[in-house]
Amino acid sequence: MGFLYLIVNGPEVLSKFVGETEKNVRDLFADAEQDQRTWGDQSDLHVIIFDEIDAICKSRGSTRDGTGVHDSIVNQLLTKVDGVESLNNVLLIGMTNRKDLLDEALLRPGPLEVQVEISLPDENGRLQILQIHTSKMKENSFLAPDANLH
Repeated sequence: MGFLYLIVNGPEVLSKFVGETEKNVRDLFADAEQDQRTWGDQSDLHVIIFDEIDAICKSRGSTRDGTGVHDSIVNQLLTKVDGVESLNNVLLIGMTNRKDLLDEALLRPGPLEVQVEISLPDENGRLQILQIHTSKMKENSFLAPDANLH
């Protein structure tokens, strides 16, 4: 048993056409559904990584556009990962820097149950990042030898 992964930029799922965004969400799970029907518990693991998941999974009832599109997107996603016929061969990973905007149902046990917060680096961490990004500059003499990165 292996795994397949798909990286999705949240805003790219959105569409201006009625029902198209929900279809885009369903399409993300189509291969996993087919594998589960064909192979059952022997299906490959499908890892779906949503970058900027807050763009499509805002708290239901929070948007004022009157269309209810964001609500139906959240409902569609919850149906796929936590509904009656949820898929057991999908690992959903959502990334955001605005966790406060996410619908609470996504954060309950189930859909995005494990939450890992990656905070900003401390002074030593920032120095290491700076050293990594300037290492090629040093090698090619684009950085003055007396430059103090500390």
